[in-house]
Amino acid sequence: MREKYQTLQTIYELVKRDEHPASCAVNPREIILRLDFGWDIIVSHLYELKEEGLVDMLQLNIAQISLTSKGLAYVTAATANAAA
Repeated sequence: MREKYQTLQTIYELVKRDEHPASCAVNPREIILRLDFGWDIIVSHLYELKEEGLVDMLQLNIAQISLTSKGLAYVTAATANAAA
């Protein structure tokens, strides 16, 4: 799996139990703690995923990252394919 999709998968793992995972925001700190990439790499992944329409980013005091419906569909399909 390409590294940026590992970042997407990590976001999914953080929100998958939420009733509305596509509207659940994730703090970047939670992503950093779960990946072996540096923050600069994670940021580049997030911008690439945003360009693909797979995540949204909202800059507040602390950035908030969330899956889009497209991102949720992508990662659940990839997870299902990996399990098969």
